[in-house]
Amino acid sequence: MNAQIMNMALVMGSMQITNRLDLEDTKTKQLILGAYVTAQVIVLGISFIIKKRVMAKKDTAVLKYLDQPKPMSGEEPKLVTTTNMAYDLEQNAQAQKQALIGLALMVFLHFQFGVIRPLVVQSILPVKNALQSKWAQVHLFGKPAEGDLKRPWKADNPFAALTGASNEQSEAAEKAAIKKAEKAETKAGKSESKKDL
Repeated sequence: MNAQIMNMALVMGSMQITNRLDLEDTKTKQLILGAYVTAQVIVLGISFIIKKRVMAKKDTAVLKYLDQPKPMSGEEPKLVTTTNMAYDLEQNAQAQKQALIGLALMVFLHFQFGVIRPLVVQSILPVKNALQSKWAQVHLFGKPAEGDLKRPWKADNPFAALTGASNEQSEAAEKAAIKKAEKAETKAGKSESKKDL
């Protein structure tokens, strides 16, 4: 099942559960808040375990990819050369940052405005997303980094099936773009060295 469809099903299901709960009851509020805090601790714990495993592996294989600019910025994709370890740590740090921002937002909304309903959804989705993330699949569950789990990890595109582009076609296009960027970088480096002379 597509991840976006599953997320929508979870949101709708948790909304149905929330509608049946007595949200005015103090015990119910405490249980929901406790579930939310527990979920956030689990997400941060997963992130911590992944970081430890990445650092223990010390995978220094070279990884080259094109860092896509923000849409409508007019910038060209930038060639990034790094290691698998550095890339994985960066992805994990971004996931941690997103979790902490979400936590801060929900704490603000709950304590400032008394919002309780979104806490039910946010007790489920972050844990599900953390466990289904590509870096968790590789480092937590030990799946090989190939196929859909091959680095660099891309966000799932819900419209990929509609475009008709296969993974092999997109991989071939990306490899060609990386070679083109490497050649452009090499030419730029040669022209700068000539200027220095």
